[in-house]
Amino acid sequence: MKMKGIELPVNSVIVIALAIMVLLMIAAFLMGGLGPMSSTDVENAWTQGCSVLKNTHNCDRTKVDSLQVVDVTGDGIADNMLTICRAKFNDQTLTGTYCRNKCCTTVIQEGSECENDDDRDCRFGFGTGNWVCDAGFCCPSDRPVWNAGTGMCE
Repeated sequence: MKMKGIELPVNSVIVIALAIMVLLMIAAFLMGGLGPMSSTDVENAWTQGCSVLKNTHNCDRTKVDSLQVVDVTGDGIADNMLTICRAKFNDQTLTGTYCRNKCCTTVIQEGSECENDDDRDCRFGFGTGNWVCDAGFCCPSDRPVWNAGTGMCE
């Protein structure tokens, strides 16, 4: 006994269901609905952004906040270098100066700029890197106070 009348609708339903699933997956991918990027993707975004920051903007600190690279947060909008830096180093409190210094491997010296008296901005100094941020400038820990009058640390 052959049941050809039932076989065609069952096959059609399966094909239609598979087609709908594929279309939904494509739509989710195109809309960025698959969530945040992996650590490899964040690393690639960091490398790409650093290249642009160095080669196009000469490591300009002000570009860290405005340079849009790729979406690493999964919201469908390209993120800036500061957001990518914070994702890469898993620290939402990092400053633009810190990120620029890491990206451009900036060597900190007396009088290098820092933000909000955040000592992390001065971590890439000579020797052991024992630098502090005072009044917006990096000073070695043995002379931790910036003197604006002399332009030197005391």
